[in-house]
Amino acid sequence: MEHEDVVGEILVRLSPLPSSLPRASLVSKLWGRIATAPAFQRRFLAHHRKPPILGTLEKCGREVVFTSVLDPPDRIPRERFSIRLGRVKLYEAFNSWTLLGCRHGRVLITSSYEPVLLVFDPISGGRHYVSFPPDFSHSMRNVRGAVLCAAGDDQDHVHGDCHSSPFKVVLVGTRRHEEPAMAWVYSSQTEIWGHPVSTAEPCTSTVSRFPCTLIGSALYWWLNESQDGILEFDLDNHRLAVVKKPTFAGIASNCIRIIRAEGGGVGMAVLSYPNFQMWDRKVSSDGVSTWVVQKTVNMHEIIGLPSGIETRNEGIVGYSEEADAVFISVSSNKVHRAFIVDLESMQSRKLNLSFLEHSYHPFANFYTPGTVKA
Repeated sequence: MEHEDVVGEILVRLSPLPSSLPRASLVSKLWGRIATAPAFQRRFLAHHRKPPILGTLEKCGREVVFTSVLDPPDRIPRERFSIRLGRVKLYEAFNSWTLLGCRHGRVLITSSYEPVLLVFDPISGGRHYVSFPPDFSHSMRNVRGAVLCAAGDDQDHVHGDCHSSPFKVVLVGTRRHEEPAMAWVYSSQTEIWGHPVSTAEPCTSTVSRFPCTLIGSALYWWLNESQDGILEFDLDNHRLAVVKKPTFAGIASNCIRIIRAEGGGVGMAVLSYPNFQMWDRKVSSDGVSTWVVQKTVNMHEIIGLPSGIETRNEGIVGYSEEADAVFISVSSNKVHRAFIVDLESMQSRKLNLSFLEHSYHPFANFYTPGTVKA
């Protein structure tokens, strides 16, 4: 028993990358038995808590395509997590689906022709179809959404292995300029939509196609035409509001992402190459918020490019709140380079792929012998 405890202490400290536990399981039958035990799996997840980024998801034609960002032996084949939106159901006969986002191991997709949402679990292969809210208006100018695990952190739950946990879907949209933005919340536990929530004032902007960011118990969306506002939905209080953000004159929206700040509040990552800034929103005891620059670094040095290289078309093409990392795309001399930058350590890793679009969906999850398909 003492020997098993020692082996468990060794295994729990292995990297959470996909190949770590399978390779360790080959050492002996004892190691294999411990590594695949449900109790050890729960301990392993609790020890690491932060799931690794396995890859990115993007919509390509009739498919949501997965691209691994890991090197062998951790690289996951594209077909393992990709989903073809073909003729599995009547809904999928249309070639017009939109990838809205992914979080906590699930992916949210919507059809442009039918009022239906698809919640897809790439690890288990599970699909869950959700009809739009009964009171949803088709006069919405644009519709965005988010999926998230309904099991909170206070329930001793580790996000990254949420296949059997209930989930929530949040749908937001805007109508005409003189009307408020609207939001609805769906619960897989009750299988019903809650009552709609609206902003107190008219929302004059459309919601960006950039993925939203979950910070604490609130979701944040970028607003396209707004110079100083972002859309905030408080999941605990069911409150939808446009909140102030800094004004970034001359910086394109694809160089800005809403992130989780170091203190756990709302932040902004801003790339004005080579400068990379991280902003933090401070809220006083009177409820007055101000934005301050938390950190400024030289991104050219972080990603390790030679000082003589001239770059163009730089952008922040993705953000993983689960891994607290951004995806940076840089072009120079017709060469596209891509990097993952950990915002806590400011360490970067070059990726062997190119990001040609402005928005990708990082997919972070634990993928070990204890998960459904691993």
